[in-house]
Amino acid sequence: MKETRFVCHIILFVFLTLMSGCSLWQSRVNITSVVIDVAQDANDNAPVAVDIVAISDPILIAQIQSLSAEQWFNAKPQFLRDAPNALHIWSLELVPGSRFVSETNPLKGLSADAILLFARYRSEGEHRLRLDETTSLHLLLMTNDIALAPEQGR
Repeated sequence: MKETRFVCHIILFVFLTLMSGCSLWQSRVNITSVVIDVAQDANDNAPVAVDIVAISDPILIAQIQSLSAEQWFNAKPQFLRDAPNALHIWSLELVPGSRFVSETNPLKGLSADAILLFARYRSEGEHRLRLDETTSLHLLLMTNDIALAPEQGR
């Protein structure tokens, strides 16, 4: 009888854990360090706005990942009004010829089903990256576009 009761308690615990949306299975932002190198002539010698966006709503992912950087920066205030708890944004502005290094990340550990990066250039283009699996970000802000730096040791 005690064994049956014990098994029932275990099943009930597992069921309640799954129903409560236990955070053990939720994706999280795992970017631990960030390095951003900006070319001398980036963005026609003008600062580049960069947003790293952690999205915790699957419906928003499809909407936001289809946007170019220009569209994102124009629509960002409305997205934040419509879904303030589903978006977390780390905004930076970097000048040409600079290097940004951070061993901390204000988004680290937050729940996120997707992580997107947008860079606002004056030139046409998507200027967007998806960073879901990234743990150490080394970004290159080039003359007219963005790229991840090649991994060392390959």
